[in-house]
Amino acid sequence: MLLCALLLAAAVVLLVQVLSQSDYFRVEQIEVEGCQRLDAETVIALSDIRQGMRTFDVDLDRVGRRLQESDWIGRAEVTRILPRRLVIRIVERQPVFILNLDYLYYVDDDGVIFRALHQGDPLDLPLAAGLSREQLLQQREASQDLLRQTAALVLELRARKRFTLAQVAQIRIDPASGLELYTQPAAVAVRLGRDDHAGKLDRLEQIYSRLQPQLESLSYIDLNVPDKVIVKQRHW
Repeated sequence: MLLCALLLAAAVVLLVQVLSQSDYFRVEQIEVEGCQRLDAETVIALSDIRQGMRTFDVDLDRVGRRLQESDWIGRAEVTRILPRRLVIRIVERQPVFILNLDYLYYVDDDGVIFRALHQGDPLDLPLAAGLSREQLLQQREASQDLLRQTAALVLELRARKRFTLAQVAQIRIDPASGLELYTQPAAVAVRLGRDDHAGKLDRLEQIYSRLQPQLESLSYIDLNVPDKVIVKQRHW
């Protein structure tokens, strides 16, 4: 009985080896799902999978890791569908704002700096400035938290109806005091600090229609005092 079981196991192993080397299991179709900015041909080229390869020779995890080395690909998964098909599923990074760091970089919704802008890259995103390379290197956790807050603030403004991204010329990231917006027009500083940005914007929206005609005469709007909006006039 034991001998029969061993012979059967050996036969199964041999059959699997023969089938895996057979021309029947060669890649004939590569599908790509999740493309928005990238196209399928680019993703396939990045994967280094070629039609005609033996399906079982493709290291799925290794291909996924290789794809994630691309600036635009946040996650990648490769699935083998026997006998001749592979499916690549990607999740692309979505830039939320542009960070001025002596050079321009895209930052995603997790506050991750993921790509230096190249010629031809879109510039139609909010611009943030204030952090230095030294701060990013020496104060990593604090800097990353500020970048996450900035991304969350941009998404919050994108969803608003009254005070929106259209009213924002630039965002300033200050390691000491938190976040400030500069209005469009007039570049009036709107001080938001480090927390409860949504609640502070609610307060601003309640009076912003009255402030708009006066923007040219304002120095700053401070929302850091609970339940108040402090407005400072410019000294001419």
